[in-house]
Amino acid sequence: MELMVYIAIMGIVVIVAGQAFSNSTKMRVRTQSMLKASEVAENVAALFKQDVAQTGAKSSMEGGGAAGGDNFSAVNDSVYMDPYNTNDEKKDYSSYSVTTAGNFSDLKLRRMHYDNEGFFVSVEEVNWFVESGKLMRSCRTINGTEDAENCKRGTPAETRNRAVEIATGVSRFVVTPATPGVAANQVSQLFPSCDATGNCSSQFQMISRVGGENFRDFGIASTQDHKTVTLSTFTTNYNKNANDENATGRLINQAFVTDNSAITAASTWKNSCYRFTLQPKTEYEIMFSLADEMGLTENKKARLFVPGRDLMSVGFRYANDGERPVEIDDFMFYPPADEKAAGTRSMRFSVPQKLEKVCLAFSFASYSPIAAEGTVTISDLVLKKVESSNYKFDGAGETLNIRDKKNVKAMRMVLSVDRNGESDNDTLIVRIPSNGLPN
Repeated sequence: MELMVYIAIMGIVVIVAGQAFSNSTKMRVRTQSMLKASEVAENVAALFKQDVAQTGAKSSMEGGGAAGGDNFSAVNDSVYMDPYNTNDEKKDYSSYSVTTAGNFSDLKLRRMHYDNEGFFVSVEEVNWFVESGKLMRSCRTINGTEDAENCKRGTPAETRNRAVEIATGVSRFVVTPATPGVAANQVSQLFPSCDATGNCSSQFQMISRVGGENFRDFGIASTQDHKTVTLSTFTTNYNKNANDENATGRLINQAFVTDNSAITAASTWKNSCYRFTLQPKTEYEIMFSLADEMGLTENKKARLFVPGRDLMSVGFRYANDGERPVEIDDFMFYPPADEKAAGTRSMRFSVPQKLEKVCLAFSFASYSPIAAEGTVTISDLVLKKVESSNYKFDGAGETLNIRDKKNVKAMRMVLSVDRNGESDNDTLIVRIPSNGLPN
């Protein structure tokens, strides 16, 4: 009886241990498959980016004048897909073509190939496509000196037959051109304003918000060139006599940003602040520089700013009532604690829906004993669109008019690689700034 009980217990132990070992082995195999799929996807993404980022490169150093050939002004037209079409409506000055069926795209792109010194070697056409679950890449020389090993001359069919296998187990390879966002005749800087030729100002001013229960006037001084503003004499919520915060509290200084228009006695933040319209699905960036206050010790008291107790922030307010749009919070920043902390502050954001007639405002609230007695100097203030993030991949880029293709400045690749039932999905956005006609 004891032997039977012992055998039964051992049997249970063996079964449990075997199941644990089996599970461990399965987990190890699964993990290895996931890592392999991820590794393949990363390698493909790196090669794809290297190829696609050069789409449309078309000028080389041979284009110099009599003094020398080193200014990259020559343009090789063969990098365009079809610039000489007799039908003007079908002339294609882009440097790519892409067709997609189901989960697979066929991408052709053209670019100039250079030697190590930047001189013209050839114009190449690179083709990425999927065949029987295999991601393939081919290259052919359009004109110039062929690379006999890597990029021979030949017909498209011949080139496709000698394509190189890049990855296996590919279940999805979709390339989507971006819908043109920022047009060629537009600039990304929204403030300070730019003229029709793209020349942008660097001048700005600020005006204090006064009125209501909480807002107090304070010192705002612009330099003569209107490129720097120094803020001072901040209101404090600290009661030195009681060595504590004011019971009423919540007093605030707010400076609204204006352009370089003259500020007069009749100017108020409502009628003078610069009004913006912010579009959804567009990434913006606020940038400005903070100076470390040198010279008088009094100026440096802003260094004693207490995070979590004092407030410095920048954000948007409606021009009509000064209220903050609920769609976007303010961005907090700190003054320089020493000379090494001076320099650029930047904040990126987007809004879920269109915002109209909003102004940029800097807010300051002091609750610590000393910080309000210092100064804050702001320069190089800019609000701009982040062009590299303004690409839309809603499918409209695939059906662009031929004339609009030259304005495409980015492509998105979605790749899925399978290994033993495990897959890795990779999405990559690549800028192609050289696509289309030269500026």
